[in-house]
Amino acid sequence: MQIENFPYKGLHDYLDIIFRDIIPTEDQIAEAKKQYRKYYNSHLKRNYRNSHKQITLSLTKYEMELLKRKLESQQSVSGYIKKLVLAHLDNSQTLFNQQNTQKKDLAQVEQQLFILIDYLESLIYHRRFVDNTQIAKLEQHLLYLQQLLETQF
Repeated sequence: MQIENFPYKGLHDYLDIIFRDIIPTEDQIAEAKKQYRKYYNSHLKRNYRNSHKQITLSLTKYEMELLKRKLESQQSVSGYIKKLVLAHLDNSQTLFNQQNTQKKDLAQVEQQLFILIDYLESLIYHRRFVDNTQIAKLEQHLLYLQQLLETQF
């Protein structure tokens, strides 16, 4: 729903168009001003309804009383509810992003564990003797895994 542009630049533009070839009386000018205000306000309301959606919420007297106790000074009920909903939506988005990050981190840990298992199996089954470079590689993988676990969990 696109916001409509108001066809007049202002009140005087409207009056110039309405009274193009006539000289109006004061009553006609006053009536034209009222018509302009009605037209302008209708236009504003239509655009507002197109760009903002409203919801209706029904609460019992008890629920309303509980809600009013939570309000800060000079805060409206609708403002408080809107603030709560937006905070919840933002928190849900943050929680969703955290869950995705944790899944990626777990995948990294799992990958490192599989590398270590594969490396240990190759050491055990293919060779009897383990030299210092192989031990150093193993220590390097273990340190990397330890760092991942410490930083992520």
